[in-house]
Amino acid sequence: MSPARFRWGLVLVLLGVLLLLQNANILNSNFWADLLIWFPVVLIAVGVEKIFAKSKVKFISYLTSVGLFVGGLAIAFVGSYGGEETSFFNQTSFEFESDPNVQQLNVVLDLNGTDLTIRDSGPDLVYGEFDEFTRKPRIDSDIDGKVANVKLASRSGSFLGGAIHINTGDPQDWSLRFSRDVPLELECNSSESDLHLNMSTTPLRRLKLNTDDARVYLKLGDLFPLVDIDITGEDSDLRLRIPQTVGVRILGDDYQSYLTNLGFVEDDGRFVTEGYDTTKTRIDIKLDNNLESFSVDFF
Repeated sequence: MSPARFRWGLVLVLLGVLLLLQNANILNSNFWADLLIWFPVVLIAVGVEKIFAKSKVKFISYLTSVGLFVGGLAIAFVGSYGGEETSFFNQTSFEFESDPNVQQLNVVLDLNGTDLTIRDSGPDLVYGEFDEFTRKPRIDSDIDGKVANVKLASRSGSFLGGAIHINTGDPQDWSLRFSRDVPLELECNSSESDLHLNMSTTPLRRLKLNTDDARVYLKLGDLFPLVDIDITGEDSDLRLRIPQTVGVRILGDDYQSYLTNLGFVEDDGRFVTEGYDTTKTRIDIKLDNNLESFSVDFF
């Protein structure tokens, strides 16, 4: 049997196996895009096959076909975890139901360039919707005693060192909401993302944003007495909206003139609003001096 015939036979077997697994809902349709992305590897393998087809080490030509078969299966299983619930082509959702024993919610979001919208709170600990034609996140969630932990990690749309990039142009990729009852500590890591974060109806305790080259809209509320905000973001645009009923203290040397014009008073290297120590809710904000732009308004 020639190496070429052996190769085509294994390719047909591979396609048949993948179709059966997809029809059985073991795999979703993600793998078709992944196989297309890695198609240059097929060309390389065929080239290696041709080089050794008539040499004394002809067996290498057959090994390339075996490698394609095994590699194709591996790509399909890695890229198609979770059945149709994580399909690239479908809009999907995630729900982490409330638990009466949970008193603290810790969430880490690794966006990797994905856009994020948080509009409201809800009865669940976490609820998320993910647009069609986006690579769905890997989600880990557990409850440890009285603390619920959730991590969502975006699967990159770039491949082969960025030579191939999937970009549908959709203005929103993820939409999340958090519990209206359980205090939240949220960490968000992103680059070149649009973040619309309405946290005014969520009992936010701590927020840490690491956002380079991002556009961030952050609306805060007054549902938790002491709130700690830490924002770093080189060349990012930040717009803050803060209730008039709360006390605000901001650390950020580069914004002295702007904050003073807004009525903030310098106090031991920080800028505070009048009556900070007497308000029911106090918000401490630490700002990166490398922000491209920063604005704050009260509502």
